[in-house]
Amino acid sequence: MKLDDSTDLINFDWAEYWVKNYAGVSHKSKEDLVDFWDKFSENYAKHILTNENLNKDIKRNVEKFKKVFNLDKNTSILEIGPGPGTYTIPLAKIVKHITVVEPSTGMSNILLKRAKEEVINNITVINKRWDDVELYNDFEKHDLVFSSYSLVVDDLGKSLLKMNESKNKFCGILTFGSLPVHGDIYIKIGNLLNIENTKRGDFSLNYILINNILNQYGIYANINIHEKSFCQYFDDIDQAYDKYISGYTKTRDMELTETQINSVKELLKTILKKDNDGWFYNTESKEAFLWW
Repeated sequence: MKLDDSTDLINFDWAEYWVKNYAGVSHKSKEDLVDFWDKFSENYAKHILTNENLNKDIKRNVEKFKKVFNLDKNTSILEIGPGPGTYTIPLAKIVKHITVVEPSTGMSNILLKRAKEEVINNITVINKRWDDVELYNDFEKHDLVFSSYSLVVDDLGKSLLKMNESKNKFCGILTFGSLPVHGDIYIKIGNLLNIENTKRGDFSLNYILINNILNQYGIYANINIHEKSFCQYFDDIDQAYDKYISGYTKTRDMELTETQINSVKELLKTILKKDNDGWFYNTESKEAFLWW
């Protein structure tokens, strides 16, 4: 974005800027987005829920939530995009009830299975996108409305306002405190295949843009930036290829030759690390916690 000296930043419409630059860039369609997570849910849950460093981050955040949001057995939570229950399960042990909005049946099935295994029965699942649910028609107001890296929506401004309208007390968002750490992998793949990298998705869920939109609506969030472990695990290089090449195929129609496919796999072998369980990408990043 270029702004000349005459541009009035105070009146700049950040919500409209988000729609023009980021809406629809994550997948070719809503159905493709849900289908992607249905297919990737088992691998995602398998590794993210067993990673020691990530679990330390989750426990730290849950303790922070307890203090900031005054969580207790009288609290109700509405969680947007819980995935396999990364935060749902530990929070359900603290509060009265959690309603989750999760469009992927693959993810919600894993969440409910984990809840059953731990004898947790205070979770309600709404199998819809956050874009498609309506306050009072699909759910009532909750004490806390919470999202963790899940606001992949058509209109971020409307989604944030819906969060605000759905709360009795607090809203909380966990999101990127820096650029996505695996962005360099997608850039290298794009360069190898001579595909244009627009990089538009790099900033879409960055906390700065989210905060700018909130400010536009007169909502002034508290912001905390902290270190976060980042990792992605794959059973084999084919699985890694499917994940990373989707960064291009999910937004455009393209067909790669066998030579191109093999070239990308060889590239990934030089970037990822290998252990007895498969291939992984592990690094440190920054996470932003916004709440109001």
